[in-house]
Amino acid sequence: MNLKGQVAILTGGGSGIGRAIAETFAEAGISGITVADINLRSAEEVADCLRTRYGCTAIASGADASKESAVEDMVAATVSKFGQVDILVNNAGICPVTSWDETTLRSWNRILEVNLTSAYLCTRAVLPHMRKRKCGRIVYITSVAAFLGSLVAHVAYGVSKAGMIALMKSVAKEFGGEGINANAVAPGTIDTPMTDSFGEAIKRRFVESAPLKRQGSPQEVADAVLFLVSSRSNYVNGATLHVNGGSLLV
Repeated sequence: MNLKGQVAILTGGGSGIGRAIAETFAEAGISGITVADINLRSAEEVADCLRTRYGCTAIASGADASKESAVEDMVAATVSKFGQVDILVNNAGICPVTSWDETTLRSWNRILEVNLTSAYLCTRAVLPHMRKRKCGRIVYITSVAAFLGSLVAHVAYGVSKAGMIALMKSVAKEFGGEGINANAVAPGTIDTPMTDSFGEAIKRRFVESAPLKRQGSPQEVADAVLFLVSSRSNYVNGATLHVNGGSLLV
């Protein structure tokens, strides 16, 4: 699953699953990557790691992927630097722990903007470049919450992740004939800073309820993404790959 000659844009690449994906792409020999994160310092740290540890050409972007102009500038900078975009991984997301009684329209809208609107904006921005070259891979990092509903997070979290799957299917149907494959990865509970914010009691509850009796690792999600962007998945389009240790079985 060699990515030599490929160029990727990865949102939410500054930590957790995003960082693991960036490093996995670099290990696979990707020729160029834009690591985007609203926390520019984190994006720069990951991009520097890719350059020094893997010899990968990487640039950092502090773009807010929920903002149209920021996304357009990010994609333009990538094309200016590398001349192409072959892979997009929509990973940017937030998952605040909020009870129903504490939800507001403002918090609802912000979660949808960051988790779902960002995926639409990034997809729309890269498609002209992929269609021109008749090839591309787009991966949407959704969640088990798309199927179960939000478990501990704001109700909008599960809604946004289900919306990503519907968006992915629309893209897969519309552009599959042009050599552009769109798929999703739906992680369960993964050991990241995001799940750390839930607190130890909730994390233990997730582990105890999972058939494998453990959290997944960011690397296990990254490996699934690598498969979907590689030539090993040429006939995979419109699919959701579950990386949840069997949590949908219970």
